[in-house]
Amino acid sequence: MNNNFYWGNIFSLVLVAFIIVLFVLFFIKKRSIKLLIIYVSTGLFVAGVNILGWFFEGFETAEHISDLIMFTFIVIAIIVYQNDFKVVFSRLSTARKTSNVFASDEELQTAIEEIVKATQVLSKTRIGALVVVVPSQISHHIIDSGIRMDALVSAQLLQSIFNTHAPIHDGAVIIKGNKILSSGCFLPLSNSANIAKELGTRHRAGVGITEETDNLSIIVSEETGIISVAKDGRLSRYITPERLSDILHETFGVTITTTRTSNIRKLF
Repeated sequence: MNNNFYWGNIFSLVLVAFIIVLFVLFFIKKRSIKLLIIYVSTGLFVAGVNILGWFFEGFETAEHISDLIMFTFIVIAIIVYQNDFKVVFSRLSTARKTSNVFASDEELQTAIEEIVKATQVLSKTRIGALVVVVPSQISHHIIDSGIRMDALVSAQLLQSIFNTHAPIHDGAVIIKGNKILSSGCFLPLSNSANIAKELGTRHRAGVGITEETDNLSIIVSEETGIISVAKDGRLSRYITPERLSDILHETFGVTITTTRTSNIRKLF
């Protein structure tokens, strides 16, 4: 019997259990059942070897080997899901919130019309675009990765930003309230297997920014002109202007009026 058992062992066991639970929840969310089974089995094996090592002599080598196996598995998981972990840390880094944008319902209605109008024009001319609508906050390093603008939302400005001759047309535009906060921004890419293979980086970036945040992404395909919307890590394609307007009203928390509905439809 090993006489070196002490409260530090219990703490170590609790720490291992906590790490296992975190990874289990992560794999469940990613629907990686095979990896979940392997990880849980490895975790239980490591915990079992350590417990035996605390009570019996001669398990020191087995303890070191099992710890190395666990550490290696964690490193591999982090490498495989590095983009997902980037998103998680991106969300945790939102301690410095984006500047508050105070806009009335009337101003938000106008911003919605401008976004829908620009999206429709970009779709018809098959100019690729990626717009992120921020209901609450977004990581400051995403804002800082582009060019600060703090300009009122307008269809003409959005079309100019995504013009293929513009130096920042490949990046994302970040909109909060009725203001364009930044343009030409870099977003984390999604590794989701649910995204069609024919869709490129723009769509994966649009989905990636929504996987761990409440942000909404609007994507226009430069190949097909198809308008897509990403929310909560899910991509919806073939979005009509009317549907986009409804989604934006819901995102901004604004009730659409009959008059505004008529005005939006007249745009098309």
